[in-house]
This record gives sequence, C-alpha cells and structure tokens, in this order.
Amino acid sequence: MKRFVSIICMIFISCISSFAQQDGTVTIKAGTNIRDYFPPLEKYLYPNFEKGKITLKDKRVNTSLFNYNLLSGEMEFIQGKDTLAIKVKDDLYSIVTAHDSFFYTDTYLRQIRDGKLKVFVNQQYCIVNLLKQGAMGTTNNSVAIDSYDYVIAKRISYNLKAEEDMVIQKVSKYFISISDGEYLPFNKKNVLKLFSKKGDAIKGYIKSNTVDFNSKEDLLKLADFVSEL
Repeated sequence: MKRFVSIICMIFISCISSFAQQDGTVTIKAGTNIRDYFPPLEKYLYPNFEKGKITLKDKRVNTSLFNYNLLSGEMEFIQGKDTLAIKVKDDLYSIVTAHDSFFYTDTYLRQIRDGKLKVFVNQQYCIVNLLKQGAMGTTNNSVAIDSYDYVIAKRISYNLKAEEDMVIQKVSKYFISISDGEYLPFNKKNVLKLFSKKGDAIKGYIKSNTVDFNSKEDLLKLADFVSEL
C-alpha cells in the first residue's frame, strides 16, 4: 500500500507543476472509478480513432488507427478487434495522424508549432486535489493521500477507486525544442538557454508583454517572436 500511495503522490505533484495549464475540473466521488466519469468523447483526444503512421528510430514504418487516451496518457491503436497501447516506446520516433504529429520522451508530446522554435503540448487528466470528509458533512482540501485501492489497467486506461472525493483536471504542459530528441519545459529559463545570444531581446519581450507561461496563446506568440530574431 505504501508503494501505491507513493505512486499517487508522484502523479499529484507532477500535475501541479509551474508550467501546466489547467482546464475544467471533475469531482470523482468516493467509492467510484475515474473512468466511469469519462465517456469516449472526453477520454480520448479524437472523437474517433484516426488513420496514422508510426515511425521507429530505425526508420521502420507501419500504419494503423490511433487515438490518444487522456486518462492513461497512452497512445492506443486498433489491432483486429482489440484496442492496445504501444508498449515499446523507447524505439518510437513519431506518430503522425491526419491532424497531429506526436513524439515520445517519457510522455507523449503533440506538436503545436513547427519552425525554428518548435512547441509541443502534453495533455492528460490528473489528480489535482483531494477532498477529505470533515465534521458535519463538510469537505476539506487535503494534499496528504492516505489510502487508495487502484489498478493500472493494461492497454486501456487506469481505474482508481478512492476513499475520499478527488478532483480530476485536464492539464496541459508545454515544451520546446530546436532539435530532434531534446524537449525542454517551456519557461523563461529554457528559452534563454536555447537562444542565449538573443537574451536581451527575449527578456525585453517577456517584460513588455507580461508573458504568462501558463497561457498557450502567450507561449505561441513568444515562440513566433523568438523565431524571427
């Protein structure tokens, strides 16, 4: 059980990082499973599985129907009548669907800007708050996680049954890259690291435009500015 609690704590901490943008929340009631609250249209990135091409680092290519599972953080594909998750990710270079290109580095990154400064986003539902039952039927916020009975459901998504109410939220984390295989969190420090010779101009833009590093719009505008330097 201690191991289970540690894993959940790691999920909780990673989902409230400083470079995450958060969408609407869903409260999961105690004694119920997370995935019961998410129909396919909300669980997946696309309303339907899309035809796409998977390319491995050794240049081998294959095609299938793909969809990104926002609950499990896994890319799934159709094989016969089965829905499976990609298992050997270390060999993965990219997955290209009709709408998007995905790359993998510990997690799936969807490219949202090409060019001199590439921008990527990772989206996933995360536990962002726990609500412990208090006196007289009240609820209290709680960062400390006591005990959970959960199972990682292979190839589909994870189930989690909580003893307390929990708040689930779709979290977007942004990354940047100027070369294949190197992805950094999109923040001021890393932009200046990648473009050190343009530091003064970048600092001036960030200051004069009051860039919010949790805003997709602000980040894309900053990427446009940096790419034109």
